[in-house]
Amino acid sequence: MLNVTLTRRQFALAAALQARRRPNVLFILCDQWRRQTMPGAGDKDLIAPHLARLTREGVEFTRAYVSNPVCTPSRAALQTGRYSHAVSMPWNNRLLPADTGCVAEAFAAAGYKTGYIGKWHLDGDGKPGFVPPGARRRGYQYWAGFNRGHLYFNSVYFRDEDKPIAMAGFEPDAQTDLAIDFLKQNQSSPFFLFVSFGPPHTPRRPPARHAATYKPGSFSLRENVPATYEAEARKGMAGYYGLCTALDENVGRLLATLDSLRLRDDTIVVFTADHGDMLGSQGLEHKGVWFEESAGVPLLMRWPGRLAAGTRQDWLFNNVDMAPTLRGLCGLTALEEAQGEDRSALVLAGGTGTRPESVYVQGRLGTAGEWRMVIRGWDKLVVDRELKVTHLFNLAQDPYEKENLAGDRATVRRQEELLALMRRWIIKAGDRVPYPGRAPAEEQNE
Repeated sequence: MLNVTLTRRQFALAAALQARRRPNVLFILCDQWRRQTMPGAGDKDLIAPHLARLTREGVEFTRAYVSNPVCTPSRAALQTGRYSHAVSMPWNNRLLPADTGCVAEAFAAAGYKTGYIGKWHLDGDGKPGFVPPGARRRGYQYWAGFNRGHLYFNSVYFRDEDKPIAMAGFEPDAQTDLAIDFLKQNQSSPFFLFVSFGPPHTPRRPPARHAATYKPGSFSLRENVPATYEAEARKGMAGYYGLCTALDENVGRLLATLDSLRLRDDTIVVFTADHGDMLGSQGLEHKGVWFEESAGVPLLMRWPGRLAAGTRQDWLFNNVDMAPTLRGLCGLTALEEAQGEDRSALVLAGGTGTRPESVYVQGRLGTAGEWRMVIRGWDKLVVDRELKVTHLFNLAQDPYEKENLAGDRATVRRQEELLALMRRWIIKAGDRVPYPGRAPAEEQNE
């Protein structure tokens, strides 16, 4: 009996030591932050010294996309590694099915302390919405969040009781306070902390300290903002950029905390968004479309000594690959149901493996405006709900997507090849065209 007891103790100790050797993960998600509004993307208007630091110390993925550029579908992909249609999450305000495996469950099973702070948007239409402890939290043990909503001042969150807890002042400041406390409380154990900020999603009202940081007339607009829309675009950008700078300050606070706790070298830091924002490009606002400003997101990863600092990766990354890749980086077993690929071998310094040939993206499923997109190399093909080609761009020659080549006879063969690739993706992803459901009329405006 004594030998069995000792064996069990030794096994528990070995498991604990193995877990401790694994890296921590700090995942920072923003809502509606586009790829182009980043220091590494050459945005000279943005004031973001802490993101600039993260860019210098980590890897910037310059061609990162979301699998569906709307909140709930994209967040479902991040948590599950599956396309939104495959987990019945094609639209906003849906409840993630109970039998869907999620990334935090794997980290918790491996001995990590898991935590979630901020907006969730995977638990139906509750607003702000109490997400009860248990299965609906998908493996996150510590919880300081709410389901959905964008109330950036004097907002609320929930812990383990259906009683809203007030947050004074600017919401991301208070959420960062909670995140810092989590880091301090769990510094001796491996942790997986997911911090989900609401900005720079509308309303574009930054805190008082940045209400006047940006002047509408000072922005350098992108070439694809129509002249007739310039004034409106500038007005929206002032608030948007003010929110971005406020979030950058909180990123800085989180990085400083990792430094002070001597966790910097042992922690993978990820910064990304659930989708972008058109901000006047093509005369459009917000998200839900295939243009680069909507479907493209920032993606930074830092892991000192393991990822090549100050490098840029231009291979295609889809956010369905995020959960499998994090599991791979941390030495966790693969999730059998995941449709995304483990890109950890490519992400690590001196990365090996084959670069993805293409990326597949869906949008506005179940609506008249349903679309799908495939990108191979620098060619982007967009089709409608009947798989008819509507747009073709070469992003190397036309990064602002101003010249639609879909009607050009010289591109017929290219269109045929890309359409064949699209069909292969549809089969691989188990997609159904057109999508058999019907989206609520209001869901895309969330």
